[in-house]
Amino acid sequence: MVVLNKRYSSREICEKLQILAKEYSDIAVYREIGASYDRRPIGMVRIGMGKPTLILTGGIHGRESVNPVILLHMLERYLQCFQEEEKFDGYDICELFVHTSLCVIPLLNPDGYEIAQKGFGQIHNPMLAQVCRMKRIPADQWKMNARAVDINRNFPCQSYIPATVDDFPASEKETRALMRIFEEYHTVGYVDFHSRGKIIYYYRRAKSYSFNTKSARIARRLKRLSGYTLGAPADEGNKLGDGGNSVQYYAEQFDHPALTVETLPDQAEFPLDCSYQREAYEEIRLVPLELLGVLTGEKKENIRKDV
Repeated sequence: MVVLNKRYSSREICEKLQILAKEYSDIAVYREIGASYDRRPIGMVRIGMGKPTLILTGGIHGRESVNPVILLHMLERYLQCFQEEEKFDGYDICELFVHTSLCVIPLLNPDGYEIAQKGFGQIHNPMLAQVCRMKRIPADQWKMNARAVDINRNFPCQSYIPATVDDFPASEKETRALMRIFEEYHTVGYVDFHSRGKIIYYYRRAKSYSFNTKSARIARRLKRLSGYTLGAPADEGNKLGDGGNSVQYYAEQFDHPALTVETLPDQAEFPLDCSYQREAYEEIRLVPLELLGVLTGEKKENIRKDV
């Protein structure tokens, strides 16, 4: 069982994914989609029987330690409801996952997660550990991977800007692992969970008016479910160094909605207290189900009518 308001190591998160896939093998499949530079596995579980697939990611930034556990718990609750043929707060899980699928990657950056949790000593490769220490960034504030690269500025899209003269897009193993998942599945959308602000960002500067209008309609539905606010278009990717995000890349390459959901209040300080997990889970637990239904047209039977 995945317990909220508790800390988990990256190894424990990966082990929990494997256990869930084994326990619910009639609908869930585990994949190791890649490995970090410090040789930590990057795990994913796919649930569902349909081709239309929604991708969820968390933990792209190491210090954002709350969302990986929330996504793991959310996955477990969906699987329990499917097995027991129960509705999940009004959503017909069984019917939904017969026609669609969900790929959950709770922790894309396990090295950065371990640094933020326990310090640079968690990096076994001494050369990588030294590279990280040379950045002079406190461990509990660490966003990057074990090569000191911000994965969420590393995707090859129009807004990509190299941080140094030696940088190039998709240079990182973690970046390429997610790009392969985007390519391998019949995706209909993508949500990347970050922290902080309780905001949903939907606007993609490189995309058309009609694309962003559709994304705004979807985001408003999710706003009503979560109680979060909507990010203003002027706030999205408008700062130097904000480019190269996974959502920008996905939207440009696949022409489907790509949302960033920022959990936790603005005042949440790093290192994040694990006591935020329960509240944030309650706020976002319905977001993937609603989004899957909207994107695949499974509205009548599977989406709550009061949204």
